[in-house]
Amino acid sequence: MKYSNMKINKIFALLLAATLFAACSDDDNDWNNGNATVSMGQTEISVKENKGIFNVPIEVEGTQNGPIRITVEVAETGENPAMDNIHYYVTSKTILIPADATSGNIEIATVDDDDINETRTFTVTITKVEGGSIGTNAVTTVSLRDNDSAFYEKLQGKWKMEGASPYTGNFSWDVNVIGYEENEEGYNQTLYVTGMMGYAWTQATLAYNFDMTTKKVTLSFVLGTMFAENVGFTDGNFDVYLGTVNGNQMVTSGTIDGECSEDMKTITFDTSKVLYFFLAPAGSGQLSGNLWDAIGNITMTK
Repeated sequence: MKYSNMKINKIFALLLAATLFAACSDDDNDWNNGNATVSMGQTEISVKENKGIFNVPIEVEGTQNGPIRITVEVAETGENPAMDNIHYYVTSKTILIPADATSGNIEIATVDDDDINETRTFTVTITKVEGGSIGTNAVTTVSLRDNDSAFYEKLQGKWKMEGASPYTGNFSWDVNVIGYEENEEGYNQTLYVTGMMGYAWTQATLAYNFDMTTKKVTLSFVLGTMFAENVGFTDGNFDVYLGTVNGNQMVTSGTIDGECSEDMKTITFDTSKVLYFFLAPAGSGQLSGNLWDAIGNITMTK
């Protein structure tokens, strides 16, 4: 069914391209004879492969007294190139910019597949201008980002965390996994889980990793990161840090890893390790040797 849709999209794109090309044809060739320069509007564009139709902008600078016709070519580039008419379709590789306009667009439609892959790239290059000259910026590199491996976003939301503490017994908490927006540093790298210990103000740092070879997702508690700040205990106010133990030694480096199920609905953490919540006098950054609690046999389910 997906293949049939792809063919329909291609036929539609080709029909639309033919229509636009006919509309752009000008038997009089009464092109602009002013001093106009044509350039790509952006050097780089990044979209997800399920974006659908998007535009690659072209800009005109200088004097215009007539229409300008622009022709572009697309080409594979990079380590994982995107192929024309396979990973995307170009509606028309020739556009007409009227005398009263200073910009136009190359319209491109992405192809959404079910494959998990690295980002695919291709270039759009101005190769011919009738009624003007090609500017210094004649190339746009387009990146098609995979959406099938976007487990980072799928993992966010409400979960049930369960396990056992050697001090307080079994526990069950309603927790929430949050992360960064796509344009923020930390996206596809770091997640946070709030609500542990039954308090919304706790926040554990999780390292996110997706292995392209095995197609497996790993979430890891990052030891040494702050879990809660300025918490009031009977002995004073303390900051809380994630850690574990090795014999009688407190450990605040490394991770406790959890593996996600294929349906992304269960996360099972390393049962050989216990997650400790170490205390440090508020603002000191120095562990006191005391702890809030510890938990093991940790699982998360949606």
